[in-house]
Amino acid sequence: MVSSFDTLTNSSVTCLLSYLNGAPTWASWESPWITQSQFGYTSWVAQDPQNRELVLQVDLIPDSLENVNDPLSWEQSCAAGDFNSYATQLGTNLVAAGLQNSVIRLGAEMNGAWEADYVGNTTQEQNLWAQCFANEVTGLRHASGSNFLIDWNPNACTQNESYASFYPGNASVDIMGLDFYDVDCDTPTTVPTFAQITNEPYGLAAFEAFANSQGKPMSFPEWGLSASLGGDDPAYINGIGSTVANGNFAFEAYFDAGAGSSMILGSNTPLSVAAFQHWFGNS
Repeated sequence: MVSSFDTLTNSSVTCLLSYLNGAPTWASWESPWITQSQFGYTSWVAQDPQNRELVLQVDLIPDSLENVNDPLSWEQSCAAGDFNSYATQLGTNLVAAGLQNSVIRLGAEMNGAWEADYVGNTTQEQNLWAQCFANEVTGLRHASGSNFLIDWNPNACTQNESYASFYPGNASVDIMGLDFYDVDCDTPTTVPTFAQITNEPYGLAAFEAFANSQGKPMSFPEWGLSASLGGDDPAYINGIGSTVANGNFAFEAYFDAGAGSSMILGSNTPLSVAAFQHWFGNS
């Protein structure tokens, strides 16, 4: 799959997205499937450990604690430090699998109510969520041999909550990531321009300003075309490419899974493939 993407885009993939969310219990949360050799991720990293890493989405909690209508039910315990030991064990297991240099998207898309660890919509909930995040980062960093990069990663233009209201503080964050698809949340049925999605409330412009104010590099942990709207949209690809080239970015990862309304790069997107090659292909 990686080789096919490299060939299509004339690029060299150095990071892979993977998802550890959806663990049913703390036991499975601590020992994620990604550490098992039969899936191939550990060997892919081991082949070139100085240049390859995984970008892992990790929920703050297992699904057994999910309560999007009342996140205080778990946020209070987490903010008190009750879950720190689980985070340390997770970190220890990732290190043992050779994944000590992974990027951890802890609590990614937390401002979306579709996530088990949804931040909530009150000031109390958001403050507790931020403390929970900071506590689990401390737990992860206590794992011997760990060298994780922690990516604090909301979804663009979701819930219209100020990013600052649930930011855990610079000590707990290495990278500030934004999931940023080719859709305008204010006009979701209209094909948007890149300027429109950049300037939507709590979109890219607002997030980049916030990241700059904190002195943190950014990332696009998920970005991609929309099959239901713009389709083959090279202007969107060019917008992302220019933003990465001219901003302070740690990494970007095109979401080439075709899940939901996202669109893979291929024969149906020739203009976008050419634009991707221009910005991200091998020179």
